[in-house]
Amino acid sequence: MSFFKYVDNGKGPTKLFIGGLHGNEGVTSLKFLKRIKDENLSQGQFYFYNFDKTPYISTIDKEYYESELGQKVLELIEDLRPDFYTELHCYSLKNYDKLTSLERYKKTGVPPLIKLGNHVLVSSVSPLIRMTYFSTETVCKTLEFPCFEKLNSEIIKKYNFNKTLAIETYEELLNLILISPSRDYFEKEMLKKHASQVRIAMRYAEKVFGKDFPPY
Repeated sequence: MSFFKYVDNGKGPTKLFIGGLHGNEGVTSLKFLKRIKDENLSQGQFYFYNFDKTPYISTIDKEYYESELGQKVLELIEDLRPDFYTELHCYSLKNYDKLTSLERYKKTGVPPLIKLGNHVLVSSVSPLIRMTYFSTETVCKTLEFPCFEKLNSEIIKKYNFNKTLAIETYEELLNLILISPSRDYFEKEMLKKHASQVRIAMRYAEKVFGKDFPPY
């Protein structure tokens, strides 16, 4: 699952994409990273990382950033200082309701993930690093797709999961990040395509970071 790719696409924003952040998520994220085509990239510098299986520690726990891989992630962020930072995660469909419930905020202080459609979830990144390692101008996104290795006929039927539509939904947002030449462009396109999700993200950002903090 270990994977790295660098694309020098001239002058433009620096974009960092990381998959396999914990557990066995790299199996799923690698499938998406390998489908990315160079001709679909904006100008700028692109860094794609996917890591091997590691013990699962949630990225909303401070212990994660004390782990070997967590330290590596922080080093990449500090060294590259990306204008766009994207984490490619996956989750078990059985946790869909828990991850999208406001109970998550009550229990952890971290807002729930936002439903993008077709069981694809989206959010900002962990509050533990959002304000510490990035500027307010950095576009920070977490993308969540149901883990491929946990999908079987029983689960697919129980949760009425459409893999084809889910992939289309996930890659639509991933591709928007890839083609965006600037934060301003990304924000305008998000408002056009996902206005309701943007409004929810704005409310969540205000709860955690304050009234003037952006939802990305």
